[in-house]
Amino acid sequence: MSKIPFYIGNFVTMFVPDGARRARVRGNINRVLYTPRIKRFIRRTYHVRVKTIRFVRQINLNRVCLVVNDKYYVKLFRNITPERVKNYKKLTDFVAKHISVRIPVVHADNKMAMYVTEKIPGRGINDFDAATILKNEPKIKKQVANIIKEIQAIKIESIPHHENYMHSLQPERATEPKTDTPHPVLAHFDLNETNFLFDDDMNIIGIIDWDMCSVAMNPETDMFVFNRFWNRYKNSPKFK
Repeated sequence: MSKIPFYIGNFVTMFVPDGARRARVRGNINRVLYTPRIKRFIRRTYHVRVKTIRFVRQINLNRVCLVVNDKYYVKLFRNITPERVKNYKKLTDFVAKHISVRIPVVHADNKMAMYVTEKIPGRGINDFDAATILKNEPKIKKQVANIIKEIQAIKIESIPHHENYMHSLQPERATEPKTDTPHPVLAHFDLNETNFLFDDDMNIIGIIDWDMCSVAMNPETDMFVFNRFWNRYKNSPKFK
């Protein structure tokens, strides 16, 4: 992806004082700049007309998340190549065959670092009230532990071109804890509470946002990431 449009948004938002508002303004600028490309991508992939493109969030300066027609989830990248997004698609296609929860089908753009997925059924954690979440916390943690075991049961050598996944799609891997006994396993790297989809009984039926999935050298990585995000989530105003 050309970096120029991202820089336009970054320059304009230098004059926006509030950090949260700055991210929204920057993301919406990128939404407008890339709307023609997104429309062509959606039309070519799903053969539908784009009616709405809604900005969801911009993560640091490198990733923009959008929702098209309230059905298709689009992510744009500034800091990686289209080939790495294609590698991500191949990996999610492979992992989907080996774990019990659903993973969205990914379609990678041919010319820029962008992918689209169709929303899969399920409820986000914020659709549940705090009392229900706390009541089901042990159940959620047990399910997460089982899913991590399924992911780690995938032999690295069985992944086609597994050497492409020895590094995350993101340049930094600060989420991986240090270990004196490194052992390569596959890891999601972003198991935060918003990336799980539940049924009405809070059974995990899907996991989204696999674009950081890669090989970790510490088998505790995914549980470490989950607990860090979960503890932060439980300190949010929702549980006060």
